[in-house]
Amino acid sequence: MPCPYCHRWRVRLLGLLLMLTTAVHANIPRWFELAPGEPSLYISGTIRYLNLEGGLYVIRDVRGTHYHPVNLPPAFEQDGLAIEALARLREDSPTSGMVGLRIELLHIRRASRLE
Repeated sequence: MPCPYCHRWRVRLLGLLLMLTTAVHANIPRWFELAPGEPSLYISGTIRYLNLEGGLYVIRDVRGTHYHPVNLPPAFEQDGLAIEALARLREDSPTSGMVGLRIELLHIRRASRLE
């Protein structure tokens, strides 16, 4: 015969696990889709404002590579903001500030942390 107390503990443990799982997933930033297509780059880095030719925003990744996004949303135009992005290279025209590789962002989100 099953123990009635064991069943209660299992139900409580299951409820606690469900609550913890929901809390963990609530803190993961969501992706913003900016353009359709297949990404060729995953970028984990920081938004930087450069005061060149009227000012521009670039992304500096954790390896030190600079990227110049052609479609950075205004909500992400914050110097020092940690982000993750999926992008593709744009080799059709040079950047206005001649800084970094020109990219088109496909998806972007605030990073929970940079590694």
